[in-house]
This record gives sequence, structure tokens and C-alpha cells, in this order.
Amino acid sequence: MDYAVLSAPSQAGTGQVISLSATSTQTAPLKAGDALVVVTNIAFLVRGPNPTATNTCMAIPPNWPVIIKGIQEGDKLALVLPSGTGTAFVHQGQ
Repeated sequence: MDYAVLSAPSQAGTGQVISLSATSTQTAPLKAGDALVVVTNIAFLVRGPNPTATNTCMAIPPNWPVIIKGIQEGDKLALVLPSGTGTAFVHQGQ
């Protein structure tokens, strides 16, 4: 999975706010393209048509914008925390 780091989204678009815990949680289906993801606690992330995140998936740091590239139409992101609760902010440009 390719990813890059950015300081802010480059265009307006749509967003999702996802409550996270130690149980894998999916986003709603996404559009094809890229997504900007920011989490409030360290989280593990995977993408696909019906993904389940585990602690062996890609780790993303807290409060650091990460771009997930190459999302296919209808893919979802799944995120899970090692423990506790947190929030994920997922943004896609227009």
C-alpha cells in the first residue's frame, strides 16, 4: 500500500469521522482516488472491499496526516487501535 505524508488536504471534498477502539471499524465505501487520514491515537489500517484491521496491518501515527493512495471505487478503510479509544478523520477530495 503506497502512502505519503502531507500537511493539509489540497482541495475541498467529503469527510468521515470514525470512532475507533480495539475492535476493527470500517469506513463507509470510498470513491476511487486518494484519502487523507488522521487518527488521534496510533492505529493500524488496511483497505479493501470488506477489510478487517489487525495489529499486523500498516501502523499510522497519531495526529499526523497520511495519504492513502490508489483506493478503488467502493473500497473501505478498516482501522483498529492497540487499546483504548480514539477517532479517525478520513477526507477525500472532489
